[in-house]
Amino acid sequence: MNMDNNLDAMILKSGLTRRVVAEEKGVTPETVSRHIHGKIQLSLNDAEDYSKILACSPQEIMFKADPIPIIAYLHYNIDGLCEYDLISDRKDNPSAKIAKRNAEHCEGMVYLPGQHSFKVGAIIFSFHTDYSGMWSTWRNAITIVTLDPITDKRVSDCSIQQASYVKIKDGPMSFGDVYPEPGGTYTIHNPWRQDLLTDGIEMQRNQKLEWATPAVTTYWQPKLRGIDIICNTP
Repeated sequence: MNMDNNLDAMILKSGLTRRVVAEEKGVTPETVSRHIHGKIQLSLNDAEDYSKILACSPQEIMFKADPIPIIAYLHYNIDGLCEYDLISDRKDNPSAKIAKRNAEHCEGMVYLPGQHSFKVGAIIFSFHTDYSGMWSTWRNAITIVTLDPITDKRVSDCSIQQASYVKIKDGPMSFGDVYPEPGGTYTIHNPWRQDLLTDGIEMQRNQKLEWATPAVTTYWQPKLRGIDIICNTP
C-alpha cells in the first residue's frame, strides 16, 4: 500500500512546473506524475532529491499535510475596535462594507506543517495599516480552532471555562471563556477586551450560542513556521 505524499503541493508552492522538476531530477515528467499519484513508491532518496530542487525538507515531501479552511478574520480597525469577518456569514450580509472587507480578507485554505489528530480551522488576525495598539504583535497571527463544533453547530465540551471563539445565535462572533447557565444559555467572559463602559471587562450574559470552539494554538510568525495561505481563485 502506497502512502499519500506531499510532492504535488510542494511543487505548486515552489512555482516550478513538473517538467522543470523532472529535468532537474533527471527523470521524465511521467515519472514525477507517477510519484505524485503513488503509482511509484516515493523512496527516501527520491524525497531528498526533490527537496533539494524544491528548497524544502524531505519530510515536507514525504508526508502529506491537508489544508485547513479559513473560518474567519479577526480585524482591528484604526480605532482599535475588534470586528469579526466570519466567512460563512458573507452570503447573508452583502452590504458594501462587507464587500470591501471580503476583498481584503480572502476565502481560502491554510497549509500547516505537520498533522492534527482532529479537524481544525484557522482564524487570521488582521489590522488597519495605521493601527498601533496593544494587539499589534498579533498582526498576521493565525489561531487554530477545532472544526467539528462549527460544522456540527454545537458548543464543544472543551470550550467550557476555556478560551474559545463563539458564534452567538442570530448575532456576531465573539471570544472569551464560556460558562453554562440554566436554561441552555451561556455567559461569555472576555477579560482581554478593552472597553471603558465595563472597566476593561466584557461579560456577555444569557447568550444563546450557535457554536463554541476552543482555541488550540496560535502562530505569531506563520511565515517563519512554514505556513502558507492559499486564496481561492475568484
